[in-house]
Amino acid sequence: MLPVNDVKNNINFEKISNHGVLFNNRTAVLVGKDGTIDWACFPNFDSKPVFDLILDIKKGGFFITKPSYKNLEYNQYYEGFTNILVTEFLKNSEAIMKLTDFLPSSEYSTINFPEIHRCIEVLDQDVDISVMFKPNFSYGREKPHITRKRYGYIFNGIDNDVGISSSLELLEDQGIVYGNKITLKKGTKEWIVASSGISHLNKTADYRSNERLEETRKYWKNWTKSIDYDGIYHNHIIRSALTLKGLFYEPTGMMVAAPTSSLPESIGGDRNWDYRFTWIRDTSYVIDALSMIGLKEDATNFLYDLMHKIHSDRKIKTIYEINSGNSLNEEVVPYDGYMNSRPVRIGNGASSQFQLDQYGSIINSIYHFNLAGGLITLHLWDFVLEILEKLEVIWKHPDSSIWEFRTEPKHYVYSKLISWQGFNRAITMGKKLGYTAPYGKWKKIENEIKNDIIKNGYNQKINSFVQFYGSDTVDASLLRLPIMDFLPPDDKRVRGTIEKIEKELMVNGYLFKRYIEDDGLKSRDNAFLLLTFWYVEDLVLMNRTEEAQRILDNILEKSNHLLLFSEEIDFETGELIGNFPQGITHIGVIRSIIKLNEKLKSQNHKKI
Repeated sequence: MLPVNDVKNNINFEKISNHGVLFNNRTAVLVGKDGTIDWACFPNFDSKPVFDLILDIKKGGFFITKPSYKNLEYNQYYEGFTNILVTEFLKNSEAIMKLTDFLPSSEYSTINFPEIHRCIEVLDQDVDISVMFKPNFSYGREKPHITRKRYGYIFNGIDNDVGISSSLELLEDQGIVYGNKITLKKGTKEWIVASSGISHLNKTADYRSNERLEETRKYWKNWTKSIDYDGIYHNHIIRSALTLKGLFYEPTGMMVAAPTSSLPESIGGDRNWDYRFTWIRDTSYVIDALSMIGLKEDATNFLYDLMHKIHSDRKIKTIYEINSGNSLNEEVVPYDGYMNSRPVRIGNGASSQFQLDQYGSIINSIYHFNLAGGLITLHLWDFVLEILEKLEVIWKHPDSSIWEFRTEPKHYVYSKLISWQGFNRAITMGKKLGYTAPYGKWKKIENEIKNDIIKNGYNQKINSFVQFYGSDTVDASLLRLPIMDFLPPDDKRVRGTIEKIEKELMVNGYLFKRYIEDDGLKSRDNAFLLLTFWYVEDLVLMNRTEEAQRILDNILEKSNHLLLFSEEIDFETGELIGNFPQGITHIGVIRSIIKLNEKLKSQNHKKI
């Protein structure tokens, strides 16, 4: 074996796009194409990371398993209809070794396996492999006590204990457990298990990896059977659905926006946020997307769990913790960041902002849930009444917008539009259900908001709605205008707004900036991927179907090798950036595909 300093020289940096992700509905793990696990929080999404090399190549923790050769090629894919990840290593274009990684998953949500199971399979020739294992504690600020056991090593920290169980010959030096150039004979199959929250380390066979693998395979395949979709881009629908499912935290039913923190929206810049929380505005998008593909049970659980959370807190917040024991307080970690993008933030300061659109977003989520056949109980209807009682007062207030500006609040048009939609949707839904409500008052407020938006949010000189009252520019949240039923899609004011956005915010014919306005941050913004999917929906509604299909083809090609998306794309390099994988982007994938598929079917039916 080589000394640990030589082992350290074999640690490489992987781009965001070069990752797959493992899920078990409690946490997630990023696995690079080269066999590097460089992000994992245990036991939960919002726990401190155990592996975090992706945020600091020098200080971060990692779990690496790969052949001990240079100039390898890689092939990474998911087992069909699962979140089980396979990474193949190729030498001279021939596969020599295969890794199968998974987090044990079960239909019994109360069972938790805080373990990463990693299977090494050597194929048609002997292979020298390297293993490197260094868990981190408190972002490297805590030095663990390391104990060698009969079956591996345990790293004991103040709040967590992490172990590696393996039958391979491993050494420890300078806080790293490693084995370099371990020769495995062809046909060999070895399991390595990394476990968290343990006090004893078992032999590898005791973890029953083959049984856990079969249970996990069965769990994901059975779940995907409930997806009801038969149309274009089927593989993208399945992968996006599996990703969204994985982002749910089953003990509370809450959903993280992404499983990572501080992956930058601008390389080398300060747009680095923690997304391991639930955003209220995302609920309507999530519920609508899940309902569109037949996942009503998941949509029901999410909506009612969120309602319970809001009732427990006795107020509506912009962002919610998935676990009541953890804090949203924002702090900066002394890491270099992904590609030197600092600061590295944990927690999210936007939780203290007033964001008006969250109130209408909740109503919209309940409305779409009802459209999909979901049960609206009187308890849930009472919740609607409570929200609108609040909204009828606060809709006139300025806010920080959907984009969470850290500047002075303004009267953002999109926030007003969502407030209008809240009353509009509640009236439609309540009358359909036959529930009692002050419909006359709601209708009056709905009309008042609409008139206010048209008077103050529409600029006749440029024939466009604008970003905020008094502005002469647009922001890309207004791409949702045709979708909202505020005005018909062919209304000249709607068309004018879309044309203005195309002129001022569109790049390369299908990517979009969010806004032009200064948002109080130093670094430049990049292409926010959800906006392109909104634009596709607009084009479908405006009967620009061929254009919609062309743009959808273009944007879907920007996914990584596993059909996964981050939050943004760098305008200059075309690289995926931002937290990964990003739930709201995959919601956009599902919605835009469904809408285009329906349009194409309708057109074909008319031709017949």
